[in-house]
Amino acid sequence: MPPLPPAPAVADQAALFEQAQQLMGMAPRLAFDKASILRAPILRERMRRDAYLALTRSNPKEAAALLPDVIGARWLPSVHFAQALDVAWHTVATQPALSKQLLVATAARHPAAALREVRQYIELPYGPAIRDAARRAAGVPPADLLLLQLKQNPTQTVSPAEALRLAASAQTEDERETALRLLRQHPWDTSADVPALRGALALLAETGSLLPVPTAVILRALTGIDDAEDPLAEAVKAAVILAASPADVDAAISPTPLGRVLKSLRQTASPTLHIPDLFPNGLCVQRYVFHDDDDGIESFTSFLAAYANDPNWSLQRTPDRIILSSRSAQNRRIQIYANVPSSKAAIAAPRPTMLVHRGHDHHFDATRKFLTHDARLVFLGSCRGMANVEDVVTRCRRAQMIATRGIGTTAVNDAFLRALNNRLLEPGDTLDWNQFWATLQPALGASQHFRDYVQPHKNPAARFLAAWYREALSAP
Repeated sequence: MPPLPPAPAVADQAALFEQAQQLMGMAPRLAFDKASILRAPILRERMRRDAYLALTRSNPKEAAALLPDVIGARWLPSVHFAQALDVAWHTVATQPALSKQLLVATAARHPAAALREVRQYIELPYGPAIRDAARRAAGVPPADLLLLQLKQNPTQTVSPAEALRLAASAQTEDERETALRLLRQHPWDTSADVPALRGALALLAETGSLLPVPTAVILRALTGIDDAEDPLAEAVKAAVILAASPADVDAAISPTPLGRVLKSLRQTASPTLHIPDLFPNGLCVQRYVFHDDDDGIESFTSFLAAYANDPNWSLQRTPDRIILSSRSAQNRRIQIYANVPSSKAAIAAPRPTMLVHRGHDHHFDATRKFLTHDARLVFLGSCRGMANVEDVVTRCRRAQMIATRGIGTTAVNDAFLRALNNRLLEPGDTLDWNQFWATLQPALGASQHFRDYVQPHKNPAARFLAAWYREALSAP
């Protein structure tokens, strides 16, 4: 195990938060303890949740010892049933009531897993109650399966309430396309389940158009955020909804810390990037992450071709990595470290101020480990990169983010990143995103895919999260 970082002063909330994040993978119990010292209640519970979930996977016995501390948490059902079962075995004899509460709650959230494991718990005094909870939940068809059926059979009908549930649960591009079609077929119900309504409206708002729904629907969707299982995640959806809503809906937002930050989004955001932030000591280190599949290999090949035969750049190559270095005469240099997709070797490189993810979105879990507080710009070139906004901002709170709400393509990514590096090496300390986007119009303006790339200052989810973390980590 690597050495643990030194403990910060309790008053230094930002340092405490960063240390809890660092400890999450290698010492989740310590991360749980540090999270408990955070002053902002929502942030404290979120970090306790993440640490506890990690602990259930790595040390169920230790997680069982903490069960009395977390049994009343709204996030408890997010523990996967398989891990909950491992934890419960350490408390079933000494604290049966807690074991029952844990297993019933997680069985209702993960019914398929609970029904597969029924022989592991059915002999417990409360075993039938666990099974019954799983059976009741299993009676509702999983959203991904139902969305697949609806894609294959567009004439199949669902109720308006079911359409909202499916829209709120859609994840992949195909699922989202099907869900959007359903939303356009059904009337909006102001009495609908609020979380489903909020999720469906957020999906619709992410298309970039004003919401074509009654104001009463938006007002209802903006209620109950602070009482949700994950208030921060629900507030992110609210931020997306607000960006596509008239200002008079703000009255529905509660006057809480989350609500205050949400309302602050009505202020115009600066469309600029302070270029020297990317160049500490005159060097901008960029880390490009490619993955070993057809898309990753194609992206890597295209990326190299974009710099081939350019006298302003030099290339060093090994079997595992390439390093591209600019030869600019200005007081700025760029070094791009990129892994060869087929390589499994770890690449030693300075901590980057710019991180670029290339390839499919499902590889983002592997890219996540490169996100650090040193980053000032994060570019996600995958489809639906906007879905990862929370991960990016949580780990890189001072970074701006560029991603797409739709399909990311190699052609757009290469042209965009090449033009961006050229601009970063030009004189001047300020990059205006509106002006930069305008320079790309001749080459990319006709592309529907480019139109789905979101400028940093026009990303309501990222703006909200960055503002919320600033407030939460400065809490008195």
